[in-house]
Amino acid sequence: MRTKPFKIRTLVFALIVWLFQCSASLAQSDSVYTQEYLTRSTKFAWTTLGIDMLKLGNGKSLFTENGISKEVAFSSTFIPRLTIGGVHFWGHADFYVSFPLSFLAIQQNPLALEALDYRQGIETGAKIYPWALKEKRLSPYVGISFRLLSYTQEQKATKYTYKAPEFEKMIYPLQVGLTYTTSKSLFHCGIQYQMLSNIQYYSSPTTQAGVQFSNFNFQFGITKYWDTDKHMRTPKSVANENNKYQVLKNENRLDSWYWGLGPSAGLQISKSPYFKKYHPQLYDDFIGGFMPDITFGRFFNKPDMNLGVSYRTMGNTLAGYEDKVSLRRHSFMLEAYKNLFNYLGFVPFCGITGSIENLNANINGNRISDAKPALGFIFGWDIRVTKTGTSLLRTNLRWIPNLNLSVQNEKIMFNQLEFNFIQWVQFIGRKKVYSKYTK
Repeated sequence: MRTKPFKIRTLVFALIVWLFQCSASLAQSDSVYTQEYLTRSTKFAWTTLGIDMLKLGNGKSLFTENGISKEVAFSSTFIPRLTIGGVHFWGHADFYVSFPLSFLAIQQNPLALEALDYRQGIETGAKIYPWALKEKRLSPYVGISFRLLSYTQEQKATKYTYKAPEFEKMIYPLQVGLTYTTSKSLFHCGIQYQMLSNIQYYSSPTTQAGVQFSNFNFQFGITKYWDTDKHMRTPKSVANENNKYQVLKNENRLDSWYWGLGPSAGLQISKSPYFKKYHPQLYDDFIGGFMPDITFGRFFNKPDMNLGVSYRTMGNTLAGYEDKVSLRRHSFMLEAYKNLFNYLGFVPFCGITGSIENLNANINGNRISDAKPALGFIFGWDIRVTKTGTSLLRTNLRWIPNLNLSVQNEKIMFNQLEFNFIQWVQFIGRKKVYSKYTK
């Protein structure tokens, strides 16, 4: 009767021992670098840069002319884009960010309207390859992404203080496609399915009209890739990385100050009750946008964690018909986060933040502001093959729940998910330490 519990306890004990061994192995491979570790970790990811074309499907909308509701069709939109990212997990995953070159977009304006603009913004996504990318091979992929859909239309012979409002919504297209790999490039094409196909648009301050979009979009392009860490796989480089580690250890510089800089985007998490009640034509406009992400802090080697401060600022202007609202947020943040593990140079982290948030709104010339403390969360990952580098690439995501500005007993929400695409992090003083030993 006691055999079964004994076996369970034995298995649990063996599992705990195995986990400790794995943890020790990871710690060791991040402090004493072997040929095998550097070979596998430097093949883990490739840097990518490319161009592509996104073709949005056609659609139709309603407008009013002389009191009569009429239907108007609009044609496909072609948007060229720049793409940066990286292929990870030895060719099995492609994480990317695509930036639309909106000034080069091609769209024909329907003659029945004064203007019509159907766009989709910056896209962040992942493509998964069941069969890894390999030179001279065609590889199928499936994927998902998120990006901002934007639509506006303006009727003829209208006299308002401001132009027609924008409808903006974050969408999550699914995608399938094929990629052909050469020695330097990836050629890819795919079909994207967007689930949002119908919206209600304020075609006047008091009237909504139905708009229909095609569910299917198409994308094709070419991406260059670089194996930037290839030089680290030679025996000489392995010895050099170990020597640099010992230099930092002897100089007590494994702990290090750092600064970082990169672009970040604020993604709307929830809509604002204030706009729904007082300015419904602006309710579907997106509160978010780009911001500089500036950070300064200290890395602590033994606990493998960071303590730092950051500053971000972001502004929006929402306008439609007779209303204009300008929003601005300044965030001064203290953040502490722990690196969880090192998987061949991929180092995820999570932590908490405390900040002073300065929130401002200018509503048709009436200014409202508030400064308040806030608690939030930070998570993300570093690309850190070794702890000896003078710099690294970091991705930050921050979120402060329920951050808002109270106006007329309603809330304007500022609780965006902040997504820092790629941040350059520079360790202060390491280059100077190394130069002492190379003279």
